[in-house]
Amino acid sequence: MDSFEALIGKNINEVALNESTTFFIAPLEYFYKNCGRRYPASKFKLADMDYFNLISFSDLFKYESILIIWYDETGLITDLEHYYLSNDFDVLFKDYYYIKKAIDNGEAHRLREGDTKYLGASRLSEKVAQPNSDSLANRREFVLKKKYLQKILNEMGFRCM
Repeated sequence: MDSFEALIGKNINEVALNESTTFFIAPLEYFYKNCGRRYPASKFKLADMDYFNLISFSDLFKYESILIIWYDETGLITDLEHYYLSNDFDVLFKDYYYIKKAIDNGEAHRLREGDTKYLGASRLSEKVAQPNSDSLANRREFVLKKKYLQKILNEMGFRCM
């Protein structure tokens, strides 16, 4: 982990982050709310969604953990967090199953990110065909929702300095 710890204090745009073979690497920007709490600026994309060949849960979560490289509005890397997704696999699997069931029932066009807790089916603008339906559905990608990333931040206990 020493090589990752050397990232603290550097600008996110000046570092090369290579894919890991043991965990997800997620460079994520955060902002401060008025109350002094941090909150994530965006979701974390896991994979594109193919309605006709949906990735399995085990392939989607091929790694049990995620290294989050938190950086502020200026691009300065301030913190690292190695978080075990496997602690939340029960909720993530329920979310995955809900999304899969909607696709299998030809209702991908009705999916909303609010339907799930941690794993989202983030909507993209392009419309595509879906199985078992004549309706077109927005193309989507699997994401870790802001709400889930906020949960991780809250567990880290960050406050305004």
